[in-house]
Amino acid sequence: MKAIPLNSAIWRLNIATMLFFTLVQMVVPLIPRYALVIGASPSMIGVAVSSISVTAIALRPFFGLLSDKWIRSSLMILGVVLASISYALLFLSTSISTIMIARLIEGAAVASFIPSSIASAIDSAPEGRVGETLGWRSLMVGVGFTVGPGLGGVLSQFFSYRVTFIIASLLLLTLIPLIQTSKTNGEKSLGGIYVRGLGNKYFLTAFLSLIIYAVAWMGLITFLSAYLKLLGYGDIEIGFFVSLQALSSLMLRIIAGKLSDKYPEKTTYLSLLIISLSFFMIYMLITPPYLYLASIVFGVGVGIFIPSCQTLALGRQRGSVGFLTSIYTMGMDLGNLIGPVILGLIVQYSGNYMNAFLIPPILVLTAGILVLLISESIL
Repeated sequence: MKAIPLNSAIWRLNIATMLFFTLVQMVVPLIPRYALVIGASPSMIGVAVSSISVTAIALRPFFGLLSDKWIRSSLMILGVVLASISYALLFLSTSISTIMIARLIEGAAVASFIPSSIASAIDSAPEGRVGETLGWRSLMVGVGFTVGPGLGGVLSQFFSYRVTFIIASLLLLTLIPLIQTSKTNGEKSLGGIYVRGLGNKYFLTAFLSLIIYAVAWMGLITFLSAYLKLLGYGDIEIGFFVSLQALSSLMLRIIAGKLSDKYPEKTTYLSLLIISLSFFMIYMLITPPYLYLASIVFGVGVGIFIPSCQTLALGRQRGSVGFLTSIYTMGMDLGNLIGPVILGLIVQYSGNYMNAFLIPPILVLTAGILVLLISESIL
């Protein structure tokens, strides 16, 4: 098989994607902890963390349609600029309301950047190698998720949250020269193609699975971070937890991508079972260092899930990729909107974080069963 040249536009976009997520993940795990420091309640922390999804959900379809008509790299640049503005506002924030505004802007940033990045990877994929190409792109994302939280934890520990926010804001702007292309996106798609793609059984299965996974994970990480801080653990511990799971996820992304070209349903089902197991382990092994074992298992599951679920949703789609990608990735936004709010309410009204931590593994197990039923043509 012929490899993509190292000097090609797709590899520049791969590197830009990796650095974008590195800088984003320097900031995101710190937001609930920063909100806790300035006196926000658990429910308000959940609302603030979830507010990113309001603009992301509202704008993803628009940016997806635009991505099919315009140059995808231009939308990636717009996403970088908006993320930089968001983190500059976090640097200036002293109240939960300002944090919410910053998260709303960040939602517009991810709505612009992420679908165009995934769609550009699908555009470049040789016939029959969509899963493998998505595996490489998700590997770049995984590297960002690996490096970013640890780097953010160290910076915030030795400097401050606000210094970390402004560093991320400034460094994001340096990505713009990397994001370049001289090509448009090829032929335009008609509305009927959009509708047919959305009604595809495999697309709907992957979309629902992503929503359930995102509800579970975003709710869990929001309050696991806050819970560990209440127990006296510093920023480095939660940063290491997130970085460790991201690191362990890197090992299987390319292999999972290749396998998902042939067996997307089976690899998606397997990954959800592993993730559910890891969430049960988090519930049982809630504090470091035992928590890190669960983090490794979770990373393995995520490393299989991301390229597999993307291939299940998009591997059979060759038209309107930008629009369909924007709808698919909206699953993360819905999860981010719902998960922290639900778990925040459980924590607030039960007075017990552990009650909330039991919900995510059950949700993900349910998603795995759904994919199994679809793959066996029971539904």
